[in-house]
Amino acid sequence: MNRIYVSGQSGVLTLQWTGITFHREMGTYLLLVLSMILIPNSLATHTTSAWNYGVMFDAGSSSSKLKIYKWPTRLSTADAFDMDLIYTQRYKPGISDYVDHLNDIPTYLEKMLNKAKSLVPSSQHHSTPLFMMATAGLRVLAESDAIALMTSARQYLGNSTINPFTYNQHKVRILSGEEEGAYAWIAANYLRNFFGSNKPPSQAVGVLEMGGGSTQITFVPDGPILANMFPVRMAGVTYYLYAHSYLYYGQNYMAKRIRRYLEEESPFETELYNPCMLRGDNVSYSTEEGVTVIFRGDSNPDKCLEIINSFLQSAAENVCYPKPCAIGQIYQPSLGTDIFFAISAYVYAPTTLRALDPFGRLQIETMNTSAHQYCRMTLTQAINATGTAAEYASGYCMMGLYIPSLLTASYGFPSTTQRIQVADKINGESVDWALGAVLYELEQIEYYKWLETCGEVSGGQRPEVTSFVLVLFGLVTFFTAKFKHVL
Repeated sequence: MNRIYVSGQSGVLTLQWTGITFHREMGTYLLLVLSMILIPNSLATHTTSAWNYGVMFDAGSSSSKLKIYKWPTRLSTADAFDMDLIYTQRYKPGISDYVDHLNDIPTYLEKMLNKAKSLVPSSQHHSTPLFMMATAGLRVLAESDAIALMTSARQYLGNSTINPFTYNQHKVRILSGEEEGAYAWIAANYLRNFFGSNKPPSQAVGVLEMGGGSTQITFVPDGPILANMFPVRMAGVTYYLYAHSYLYYGQNYMAKRIRRYLEEESPFETELYNPCMLRGDNVSYSTEEGVTVIFRGDSNPDKCLEIINSFLQSAAENVCYPKPCAIGQIYQPSLGTDIFFAISAYVYAPTTLRALDPFGRLQIETMNTSAHQYCRMTLTQAINATGTAAEYASGYCMMGLYIPSLLTASYGFPSTTQRIQVADKINGESVDWALGAVLYELEQIEYYKWLETCGEVSGGQRPEVTSFVLVLFGLVTFFTAKFKHVL
């Protein structure tokens, strides 16, 4: 921890800062102290020769991904981190599959932990933070099951004889959907070199994210945010985001909701025709009651869209508070951000249906037309026309209809918009909420370190910096009076 020691003799002030002694005239030195302490963005505590590491267990719905990051210590909190993803590996299945086998969780996590220990230098283990964050796969579980899973994970990772990395039980958790959206927003804007650039918040890009279990929308509005506000501090600047996550509106769960809709329409049938599937595609699922139902493709885009739109309806005017509402009673301000990046599952159907212009911008009207044409094909015709694998072909039909309706009817994009950039990478790197989560957590860690340096944090408390400023002001006044012949 950095310490400041001050002494004055004969009008000369002596300062020791991290072991280095300076001698300056009083006036010059007090300005130096003020600039280093009162303005955290100018606080330089390390050189760039030191490398730091971070370990992330990204616990998704179908798998967990180990991600290891590396970065040099930044010189100023007004700068963005220079983050590199040096390793990533997928481990199947997802942790939610162990809900009835909690005793197997240590074995499941051990593979990732051992790999991380082998890749992070042993000398850095003790200073390397470990995060485990779960997404919609655990958010859809019963609360008791989700708690049991995360408790088992914390018990294993909290054992210091097994886990040599910096452990904090609050960093092993299930993310809220809004956190997931905000972290994706951070990642997208970080990869565009937005943070630390002194650009206004209005030049940040918004993010549209589609996962398996949920879909998120995050952006900086032009006006006030009446609900779902998520403040984010990056590179010394606080951004006020609108962030909302729609659980059960992800790609996999939308398909599940459609099947459930059909089951409820014909509760006693064990063979149903699914209009969102292509003819020739047949799959079987077990209902919540344990009955096996066979779904056969019907290639009927109009009926499919009718079902999808029933899930996307906005609440009636008299029950929409605050206004305006997007889906149901969920408030959403007008779309202030100029450009939105559509990532994750937003990428695949528009690409397959050739609904992107040469610059990668989504053409909503083109996608809607192409989806209707595609959804009338048989499974064989669709495979021959697009070259897609059979297991994904019907999914592109559903998503081809779902995405345009979600963007226009729910979010309020004009069908002719040129503001949506579809991309799974920015500047050659994947847009990944896990990157944003690590960046966000590091900002928090460094902010606390700065407060500790100022002597402001003890016993887990976080008092206002104002009290320190007042004490320092008193010291400045005292020294000024005592050495006024020098000043």
